Amino acid sequence: MKGAQWRRVPWVFLSCLCFCLLWPMILGTITTSMRIGSQRRTTPSPSTTSQTHTTLSPRTSIGTHSTPAPVPIKPKKGVPLFPYGPSAGDLEFVKRISDFTSPLFKPQIGFPLGFSLRDYLYFTDNGQIIFPESEYQVFSYPNPPRRGFTGWDPVALVAPFWDDADFSSGQGTIFYQEYETLYNEHNLLVWQVESWIRKFTYTWNYKARWTLKVTWVKAPAYPARWTFGTNTYQAILSTDGSRSYALFLYQNGGMQWDVTQRPGNPVLMGFSSGDGRFENSPLTSQPLWQKYLPDQFLNSNSGARGLQVYSLHGEERPNYRLQCLQWLKRQPWGPTWGWNQISCPCSWQQGLWDLRFQPISMGWWGLGGGSHLCSFSSWRGGVCCHYGPWGELLQGWTVHAPWQFDQELEPWDWCCRWNDKPSFCALYHQRRPRIGCAGYQPPRPAWMFGDPHISTLDGVNFTFNGLGDFQLVRAWDGNSSFLLQGRTAQTRSAQATNFIAFAAKYDTSQLNPITVRWLLKPDDTIHVQVNNQTVTFETNHEDPEGREMFNTTGIIVTRNGSLVSAIFDGTVTISVIALSNILHASCGLPEAYRNRTEGLLGVWNDNPDDDFRMPNGSTIPRDSTEELLFQYGMTWEISDTRLLGKRDDHLPSNFIPVFFSQWRNESLDDKLVSMCDGDKQCIYDSLATGNTSTGLSTKMLFRKYQKMNTTLNKYPPFITGQHVLEAHMGQTTRVQYTSHSKSVIFTLRNSSTDFRIFENGTLLWTPKSLEPFALEILARNVEDNLSSVLQPKTVVCACRNESQCVYNLTSRLGGSSLEVAGCKCDRNTFGHYCEHSKNLCEEPCFESVRCIPGKGCEACPPHLTGDGRHCAALETSPLCQNKSCPVNYCYNQGHCYVSQALGCQPVCTCPPAFTDTRCFMAGNNFTPTLHQDLPLRIIQLWVSEEENASVTDVNASVAYRLRNLNVRAFLRNSEVVPSDSETAPASGSLLRRWRVISEFQYLPQGPVIDFLNTQLLEAVVVAFLPQASWRRWNRSKGPRTDVNFHPLSREDVKSLLALNVSVLKNYFNCSGYKDYKLVYSPQSGLTCVSPCSDGYCEHGGQCQHLPQGPRCTCVPFSIYTPWGERCEHLGMKLGAFFGILFGALGFLLLLEAVVFVVLRFWCYGRHHYSYPLDSES
Repeated sequence: MKGAQWRRVPWVFLSCLCFCLLWPMILGTITTSMRIGSQRRTTPSPSTTSQTHTTLSPRTSIGTHSTPAPVPIKPKKGVPLFPYGPSAGDLEFVKRISDFTSPLFKPQIGFPLGFSLRDYLYFTDNGQIIFPESEYQVFSYPNPPRRGFTGWDPVALVAPFWDDADFSSGQGTIFYQEYETLYNEHNLLVWQVESWIRKFTYTWNYKARWTLKVTWVKAPAYPARWTFGTNTYQAILSTDGSRSYALFLYQNGGMQWDVTQRPGNPVLMGFSSGDGRFENSPLTSQPLWQKYLPDQFLNSNSGARGLQVYSLHGEERPNYRLQCLQWLKRQPWGPTWGWNQISCPCSWQQGLWDLRFQPISMGWWGLGGGSHLCSFSSWRGGVCCHYGPWGELLQGWTVHAPWQFDQELEPWDWCCRWNDKPSFCALYHQRRPRIGCAGYQPPRPAWMFGDPHISTLDGVNFTFNGLGDFQLVRAWDGNSSFLLQGRTAQTRSAQATNFIAFAAKYDTSQLNPITVRWLLKPDDTIHVQVNNQTVTFETNHEDPEGREMFNTTGIIVTRNGSLVSAIFDGTVTISVIALSNILHASCGLPEAYRNRTEGLLGVWNDNPDDDFRMPNGSTIPRDSTEELLFQYGMTWEISDTRLLGKRDDHLPSNFIPVFFSQWRNESLDDKLVSMCDGDKQCIYDSLATGNTSTGLSTKMLFRKYQKMNTTLNKYPPFITGQHVLEAHMGQTTRVQYTSHSKSVIFTLRNSSTDFRIFENGTLLWTPKSLEPFALEILARNVEDNLSSVLQPKTVVCACRNESQCVYNLTSRLGGSSLEVAGCKCDRNTFGHYCEHSKNLCEEPCFESVRCIPGKGCEACPPHLTGDGRHCAALETSPLCQNKSCPVNYCYNQGHCYVSQALGCQPVCTCPPAFTDTRCFMAGNNFTPTLHQDLPLRIIQLWVSEEENASVTDVNASVAYRLRNLNVRAFLRNSEVVPSDSETAPASGSLLRRWRVISEFQYLPQGPVIDFLNTQLLEAVVVAFLPQASWRRWNRSKGPRTDVNFHPLSREDVKSLLALNVSVLKNYFNCSGYKDYKLVYSPQSGLTCVSPCSDGYCEHGGQCQHLPQGPRCTCVPFSIYTPWGERCEHLGMKLGAFFGILFGALGFLLLLEAVVFVVLRFWCYGRHHYSYPLDSES
């Protein structure tokens, strides 16, 4: 008994000890399991929540929504369409076929789109306005691209609603109207369009010059015979010539196409210029159903519903066509003034001696590379003449007012030089006919020099040493009169006289009388008075020789040392020089004074025999003696001193000069005769004054005047031959040019591989390329070195076939004289030069349908019907026609439609953030929206070039390079300013530096942010390395994009404004549910990321992004049950605990049994062996 009790004590003790140790754990486990169960119960289940807080129909019962379902927004009133239809003066255009295009619109001023000036546009039935490359490239393009616009699309177009329409059923129509307001004509609709553009684009100085209104009315979708709903919308295109805008207006409630009937690429709205500028509608990123309801779209920029506004131009450029047309409008039709009186000297050498023309410097007007002469007249206007390096006349043009060259040069630039349309230049020349030298008549010169010697207007020379005041010439015509008087004084103590003063008076009906005096002063200086007022000369910066000038109405006075010249109203010239204290003068009279002159300068009628006509009309013979000539001259003495002024000296009453005949019988000094080369005037003046230098001055002046007369009457060779050359690409044209002059050789001013001319005037032209070239044929007389130039119009045809050439419809290449003929394509070709063959694959097929060249589009996909280009869903089953979506079926602006493929069940199309089929559960990542006030990335460039490029060309060339960087984020150049200039050491040409401020736009997607912040400056340096590929053809023939810049160094590129990622995040918004956050990576940019996709729930919890934010559903695993807001806590399962507990107890019982058995046998063995010992005893 004792042994048995002793053996039970350990087991009872062990059992009590285990229970005491494990009971607290049991209590804790039970408590934890109850807490977990409580936590799960306090988190409302989706179904319970839905049933408790929301009253929904069975179809709308959803599961995990804990807030009332959003109610769809009811349509609100939008912007009304502009008046349209016949009552508004519109024209109607419609064809009852599936695809059609309108006639071409050809705005006179073109239409700026992107970085080009477009000449043609047309609209289609498919909601597009297309800008083709040529008038034969006209297609309808029914299928929009899925990717949207990229800016480098093959077709330039504006798309108010690009989708496949079908007017073949007889329903719907299109109205349009074109408004041209080039000259400020008032139109109410245009005025309203202008006000809207100013309001919505903040362009306060906008004035429309051309506007197009197109209205699609009740346009059916393809196929019209079984689709439902129509669309009514309107597009307004407007331009002021430099800027262009588009307004898209959608009739409120009038956009009724059913998205479920659109099986192809979804509708596309926006525009693409095809040369880098584009913009997709904000609806592009919206759900599919919302894209088809633009009438309900609220424009955040304008605050208007059903209105979209686009800026179509890439950069503002002057529109030279518009400026030309407006200038032409202000001009009277046909030439004015005395146009038949205006001509240029035929050579530079001739013009220099014609004192009516003044040398002018015009290099700053872009007319460098030559010399310029200008003449001005109040009654016939002015004329300026441009001469080449050989003195050949290049061109002449008229001017209204002296020195105001811009008034005529700017219109010439607008209409001709910078205008790619030769028709504008032709209109300009109707108002301003070309000025040549065909009617040029040099002035008739007369001279008064030495002691005094006179050469008459008819070229008779005589010496007259009268003392006093004399009438040199009086001339008149129906428009003006001219009077020239001279005053002589005794030459020191000699019995001879010389001129000490001249005075002239010019009268015309257009001006007040003009008087000029030349008064001799000591040291060979001349005092000049105009209208009795002393002249103050100023340096003329326009004169290449820097001569001093005095300019007032009707008179120009120039001074060059001791030479003072006056030009009276561009007609009469007087030039006076002081040498050896003697005044010498020359006079030039216009042709209008022929047969209307009298005085000492004779009767100008080309008859020398009557030059010595006295005031009483009598005439003495031409070969009269010196004494008789002296008596003749004294008959022209005048006593009226009002013009010359009173004399300061007293005149002897019986002054008789010494005559040359008095020395004739005496032996003349051989040395004197040799010095004077036998010149009679030189010998006389040397003997009369006793001063050889006086005689030599007389000789020099006489030779100069003879040279003047010879040069004025010598003309360069005249070239005869074709003035218009036409050639087809690759074919040789032969033309012969001749000249009336002998010893003439022909050359080309500029060398070209396409042109070759022989010295005899044979020209061969084989056009091989369309590079700009100015053909100038130079004819030079090898005897007198005078040259003339012919600038024929050259027209090259690059059409595929010569029969397609239209030579009277041309465009100019790069401002040169080379013009390109238009092409009239046949039915099988299209393109600018008819270079493309029409094929059935020109218009893209339906999405996923291949086009086989020569055959066309393959069949539509199996579930669709159509011809491969137009595909549509099979005709809607009658079972689904009566089905509609339940109210509030889709949440969060998801769109509901009835799906035929799913047995007429409702289906939701959701925004990108949502993951479930009902647009309630968020969690997807998406691109953030851009804040309107996002700053730009700004850099500064210093570029250098040697081509004397314009601001426009530099801007276009820099923009072209920056636009083609690896990552395209360039926006615009906000500033292009020329800086200092210097001579390039390598070439010796002028090196110009430009400061350019360039702006780039931060975009959230892709590597744009990383590129702009870390790689942009180095990429710009690389972009300006010399590359031949920068040359590109510009559609508009406008500013160049191929200016050759010097390579940039890293110091030439400077960062002005950059934003780091932390700052940029403030300008991007995540418009999904609460707690979305912006995540940045260099390659992906900024992305809106849900916490659910970033491990929000721990321990395998399932994350659901609800309106209140992410919520976790904890999922038990193994022996644990997670709990907490993010399943961050772990608890052990109750069943698992008891399993462990009873397992442990079982193990202990088993262990107890084993111990018991062992002890039992041990105790038994001991008792068995002791028993016999006891018995023995």
